[in-house]
Amino acid sequence: MPSDLIRLDALNAMSAADFAASLGPVFENAPWVAQQAAAARPFASLTDLHKAMLDAIGALPPEALLGFLRGHPRLSAETLRRGTTAESTVEQTALGLDALDADLSAQLERLNAAYEARFGYPFILAVRKASLATLFATFERRLAASPEAERAEALAEISAISWMRLLDRVRAAPTGSVSTHVLDTVRAAPAGGLGVELWRREGDGAMTRILAFVTNDDGACDGALLDGGALCAGTYEWRYDTPTYFARHGYSTPARAYLGKVRVAFTVWNPEEHFHVPLLLSPGAYTTYRGS
Repeated sequence: MPSDLIRLDALNAMSAADFAASLGPVFENAPWVAQQAAAARPFASLTDLHKAMLDAIGALPPEALLGFLRGHPRLSAETLRRGTTAESTVEQTALGLDALDADLSAQLERLNAAYEARFGYPFILAVRKASLATLFATFERRLAASPEAERAEALAEISAISWMRLLDRVRAAPTGSVSTHVLDTVRAAPAGGLGVELWRREGDGAMTRILAFVTNDDGACDGALLDGGALCAGTYEWRYDTPTYFARHGYSTPARAYLGKVRVAFTVWNPEEHFHVPLLLSPGAYTTYRGS
């Protein structure tokens, strides 16, 4: 976690002007959102702060909301050439919009023009969590949406964009954590004695092992992990040493080798929340979901 993030208590104690200056770029070309949120302090969490900012947008009358949506830059190489906000420049460049070939650039311009003619504001997508394939596929789908449905989707994307920008600036409240629990569905019992590791994907794509443990008699870890502010937003991966576990319980080599070490990737979007990953396990299959 970067050490230069603003702490929530410091943010709450700032003057209204400093608060607005710190968070002004979170919503594209709309510093008034941060200015209005300053009056709602103190905030106990980043989640609460984000909700207050979204509530301010949700309270806009239709014409003002349309103006807010129109304040977002077009996603295109031409936008980058002409210049846009620092945040949007970084996000669009990371997606590769500055390096499109002529055919893709022309296709994107056609989609932009068709979208703006239909809805009256630029196409909005949280491109930091997208690929070029995702961009084009989403563009095509949303062009067919009703104006009401598309407005709701655009606002959902703005929520995602602003949340990521907040995480770039402000330290999340130390309330998040992770945990896992494994059940052996063949034995109909908790999978105690199972080796487990937790890995995190770094910005360069490399994986770093964060912790390792052996499940207890309940098939779980002992308590919440990465709590107290240690959990960061990002992609993680549980790795379960299922071959060794199956060998200990007498499964044949072909059975225990089929799946190999089971890996379950998951994304922490809000590091103030708890992320529990249950695993229902057998030699031939496994099931997982987000638990509570």
